Amino acid sequence: MKECHGGESMDFGSIDVKKEFEFYDRVAPRQTTKVMGKDFTYRYYRNPNPKVNATILMLAGGSGLGDAFAGMGRAFTDRYSMINFNYPESFKDNVSMSDAIAELITILKAENVYLWGQSYGGALAQIIAKRHPEQVSGLILTSTASMVGNLKYDGMKCLVEMFDQEKEEKNIKKYKKLPMSILPGLLNMAFKLKMKDNPDGQAAVKAFINYLKPDLTKEYFCHMTHLLGDLRNHLGTHTKDDFEFLRGHVLIIEPEDDDTFTKDVKDALIDAMPDPEVVRDITGGHLAMMFDMDNFMKTINDFMDGQGL
Repeated sequence: MKECHGGESMDFGSIDVKKEFEFYDRVAPRQTTKVMGKDFTYRYYRNPNPKVNATILMLAGGSGLGDAFAGMGRAFTDRYSMINFNYPESFKDNVSMSDAIAELITILKAENVYLWGQSYGGALAQIIAKRHPEQVSGLILTSTASMVGNLKYDGMKCLVEMFDQEKEEKNIKKYKKLPMSILPGLLNMAFKLKMKDNPDGQAAVKAFINYLKPDLTKEYFCHMTHLLGDLRNHLGTHTKDDFEFLRGHVLIIEPEDDDTFTKDVKDALIDAMPDPEVVRDITGGHLAMMFDMDNFMKTINDFMDGQGL
């Protein structure tokens, strides 16, 4: 295991959200193709002159909103090729989702694919790597958990409770009753509390959520709740050997101030991967990719620069 460290932090409030989304839509507009006989909508930017000959495939967290990565789009497309998407509702579980993503990679003829999985996306990245190792050149796992059966009691308890079927069913009932028109406001309030000393950051988050609003539907939130719950069927089903082919090609970012997962869960992920590079000193909790964006980008770029591509 190698310890890495980030650079200086950038204030999220300095981002011109409108400008970044216009850029994102211009260089990587949404497209739709048939994958496993079903529609799959995605964004793809094939870099004609990459600084690193790799494709970063972004796997969003529990919201499922791929455009949550849009603030990093400009920095990524300057250096790599990039694939991004919301998780299509046609694929109902993590096996079919992982198979569909692998087929999309084939259809797009993407090269040297590194899966960047944030939170839920990190668990899905492990499922993809196990089922389709021929499609995966590396993993970037951020604020996520291990699917390998190496969890201690406290770690397993944390994840079993998180992916509990009864909890899943309650959340789906809640989303079906909740007027989705109020969700953007609720999200803004939550971010406002986290950024109470950063009015520029609050304004940027509000604008960001406004762009994501068309994807904030009841149906999609229920879909994501199903995918999250389905992870209980994958806990402990992986082994360390499943990832041995990625030795030297795994980066793990687990901020020490992220309390979404217990220390046992974080340690198990590091233990599960073959000699990963590990970063702990990025701040911002579970949303460090937003609140400590510059450190996040520098860490990923430094890792990718060392991949020899």
